[in-house]
Amino acid sequence: MIRKAILNDIPGILALVNANLGTLLPRSNDDYAELIGTTYVCEKDGRIVGSCVLEIYSPKIAEIRSFVVHGDYRRQGVGKALIAEAVAEGRRRNIREIMVVTSAREYFEKQNFGACLNEKFALFWNGR
Repeated sequence: MIRKAILNDIPGILALVNANLGTLLPRSNDDYAELIGTTYVCEKDGRIVGSCVLEIYSPKIAEIRSFVVHGDYRRQGVGKALIAEAVAEGRRRNIREIMVVTSAREYFEKQNFGACLNEKFALFWNGR
């Protein structure tokens, strides 16, 4: 079942995120509390098995972030449903562009994500 997260879900979300720190950035309780209104979870048998956040930066752009699905529930449509719900929220809010920064490029391309007009790319300053 995909639904909006509530504050009581945060420990379960953090457990899932912390178990996947090889591919996700660490997050805090406060991070999730601040964005609870645009955080989505998949709950199975009372357990959080997937989650993602739609972080809205402006009326023009938002990011799907902290996307994670428990290994036992991958390839069952959980991730696709989470992404669809986050995108639907963006559409309800008339956000024009929804981006994702990911190491799973092919997965997100299958969910209709791609380079904006095949010419815009996210570049990050690396001033070490």
